[in-house]
Amino acid sequence: MIFPAADIVVEAPRATPLYAAAASVSDANLWTSVNGWSAPRIFTSVEAEYKAAKTHAAIADLGPLARYAVRGGDAAHFLARVTTAPAMRLKSGESARGLILDDLGGVIDLAEVSRLSEELFLLTTPTAHSRRLQLAARGLNAVAEDISADVAALGVFGPDAGDALAAAGLKTPGANVATSAMVRGVETAARPIQFGALSGVELIFPKLEALTVWERLQRRAGLAPIGLDALEILRIEAGAPRPGVDFLSAERTGSKNTRTPSEIGLAHLAPIDRGWFNGRRGLRYLAPSPSRGLVTLSIDSEIAAPGETVLAGGKPVGRLTSCALSPALKRIVAFADVSRATHGKDYEISLSPPDQELVGAKLLKTAESALASAYMGAQREATDSRR
Repeated sequence: MIFPAADIVVEAPRATPLYAAAASVSDANLWTSVNGWSAPRIFTSVEAEYKAAKTHAAIADLGPLARYAVRGGDAAHFLARVTTAPAMRLKSGESARGLILDDLGGVIDLAEVSRLSEELFLLTTPTAHSRRLQLAARGLNAVAEDISADVAALGVFGPDAGDALAAAGLKTPGANVATSAMVRGVETAARPIQFGALSGVELIFPKLEALTVWERLQRRAGLAPIGLDALEILRIEAGAPRPGVDFLSAERTGSKNTRTPSEIGLAHLAPIDRGWFNGRRGLRYLAPSPSRGLVTLSIDSEIAAPGETVLAGGKPVGRLTSCALSPALKRIVAFADVSRATHGKDYEISLSPPDQELVGAKLLKTAESALASAYMGAQREATDSRR
């Protein structure tokens, strides 16, 4: 799951259930606010946290994300309508990613749906949508209860995430199946998740037990905490766009400025042949042919900033929306909003003063771009076969 943009102005951010535990191991003491909750930016150093997640496993406080318990006989139908996730097809314990769209097919937010039982689901989104969910449930036997403030949630990411959780006494879920277990006497729900290209497990448990579970994972599994700055690098490397940073929610833009799934590189999360969902008709009939789109770039520089101009053939074609220095690639990785006509070409980035120079940039193949390419290829083959 991807964090949304940090809050611009929040006078007094709330403490997540894991705030005290995170603060006790934060040497840098650098924080920001997400959805009104305090979130750590750095614990020790960005490079050390990044390396821990890539080579071993790291632990992150996922408390700032929005969570809803969706109950009722029509819960699956409700979620299949309000998100593009295949909720009707999920078996108990299975999870799937999707999007929340407006009627015209514009992207409102990302979404993850987990089926916990026949009539109980967990919906996780970067930002809160209580009013939208309440309206969408009218006439259905389904209720979406906001449980964000009632539970603690942490993620364990990295190649050794399963071993780390096992060392802490938690039987990890399978590749697609959620499970429950006891961690030092605390009932804990665990489900497999992805953060960018990293696989991991999300643990959700009563907020009063937050310190108990954190301490267990720290002491028994030796997990390093990871903050938003290191997670940002992993996110961009995976090609996962960030709401409020790389694109604005369709709720905040006019109808002319909304972004469709294909424009943000996530067409595979809203397949129009999957079934009916809100925004499907807009994608099929109303959405204009995209003139712009997000691409992920590898830039031949160790310096760049959001907002800098992207050029192709010497002409401005877009701008950087987010960027970070990748310790693995030793260069900047970035999202860029560019003209669709230039996709597949090499680019140049015009660095701002005092550097004020042009540096080369190439498309970076990512986990999300590979999924999108496979989906678009399948769609073209299906179209050709019907001719």
